[in-house]
Amino acid sequence: MLLNIHLGRLNNSAQDAFRYLLIVALIATLVVVALPAWAYQAELTNAQTALEQGDNQAAYALLKGLEFEHSGTPTFDYWLGIAALRAGEPSHALIALDRVILIQPNHAGARMERVAALLQLDQRRAAERELAKLRALSPPPDAQEAINQFQAVIKQRRLAENSPQHQGRLGVSIGYDSNPQRLPNEIAIDPLRPELRRLFDALLEIGLDPNGDLSRFDEQVLRSDASAYKQLQGSYQGIFPIDKQSRWRLSTIGQAQRYNEASAQDYDLTIARARLGYQRDLAAERSWTLSSSALQGWNGQQQNHLLTRWGLGSDFQHSLGVASQLNWQLDIEDNHFSAANNDYTTGRIGVEMITEHQAFRTRLTAQLEHEWADRRRDGGDLNQLRLGAGVDYKLTRNQLIRADISHQIRRFQEDGFALYNNFAATERRDRIWQARLGWLYQFNRDWLLKASIDAERRLSSLDIFNTRRVQTQLGLHRLF
Repeated sequence: MLLNIHLGRLNNSAQDAFRYLLIVALIATLVVVALPAWAYQAELTNAQTALEQGDNQAAYALLKGLEFEHSGTPTFDYWLGIAALRAGEPSHALIALDRVILIQPNHAGARMERVAALLQLDQRRAAERELAKLRALSPPPDAQEAINQFQAVIKQRRLAENSPQHQGRLGVSIGYDSNPQRLPNEIAIDPLRPELRRLFDALLEIGLDPNGDLSRFDEQVLRSDASAYKQLQGSYQGIFPIDKQSRWRLSTIGQAQRYNEASAQDYDLTIARARLGYQRDLAAERSWTLSSSALQGWNGQQQNHLLTRWGLGSDFQHSLGVASQLNWQLDIEDNHFSAANNDYTTGRIGVEMITEHQAFRTRLTAQLEHEWADRRRDGGDLNQLRLGAGVDYKLTRNQLIRADISHQIRRFQEDGFALYNNFAATERRDRIWQARLGWLYQFNRDWLLKASIDAERRLSSLDIFNTRRVQTQLGLHRLF
């Protein structure tokens, strides 16, 4: 009997201990489950507070760090969209707000913020479509007032766009060019065939001197010589509306570059270029431009005529998704040089895709060209493929880093260039790598400072065209 009572007490104690452990485990589980939710709610509250205090960048950074875990939650995506928009990241804002609308199509707040993001990206037609959807939701008076304000902004921009616009720039730059001549470090070219060279040397040895200047028969040694340079540049761009959907676009540019070293002054260059285009807006955020262009170039110490170029081109632009734009290009150019055997006509087809990302903008380009050359040009016609990529990264509100890289594949269609290949005509193929890194700093609306470095590496089947080149430049520009 006593043993049974004792065992019963032990059983009751064990049951109490089990119940206690069960309660502790349940509480711990609830804490573990609820803690991330509490932490998330705290972070969301902190971000909302930061927005109320005007610290948009802090709010955006806070919510962006939580996006991987909480994207797809309408409340979170809505506030992320607001923070991204206030922090100057409209493309990211659109992505977040689209997730809200996908789950809650009648979320008026998300649609209203989406209008603001579209206007920051200057996608006015898409913004107007969004405003029409908002009106269909029967908005309250305060929301209707906001809709009217957005519509007024769109109307104001249209009025500004339908008025003539002018933009000018005048800049002065200094720079350094490691290889203005685009030559190898040093290469020797004999103007006489090997058998003629032996005969010529033999005649000189026995005292028979040909008439005239013998220096023209000397072996020519070509080399690259670096030089500093200065550059003056001016440009103008004007837009002249015809009606609400079409306009004339005019751009002109003049540039003069002078090298300091005498060995490079044969490559002094002056160019003047003008382009006139007719642009028309089409449906669905598309536009088409037809343009004509002209260019004149002069070079050398005497600034003799170098080149006259005439061109005709067509561009078609359209949106791709929310954050990308495609630009299709078709051009033809006729080039006439002072040495007529260098004349050629170029046909070009290309495409460029510009994409706005959360913190930067990317550019991808591809171009296919064909040159129909004068029959006297070495190598004849030319095929060229050009691929490029670039990125713009905004350091601050008035500073930008711009980087570009491109690769060209060039192939001449006929054998030639015998003078550079022991008087035996041969095929020429080139691969050219080019890279550019630039920094732009805009002091205010009137002044812009630019610094850049360019590098080029040409790999050719002919040694004389295997070259390296580096250029640096620092320029100050007055904006008008």
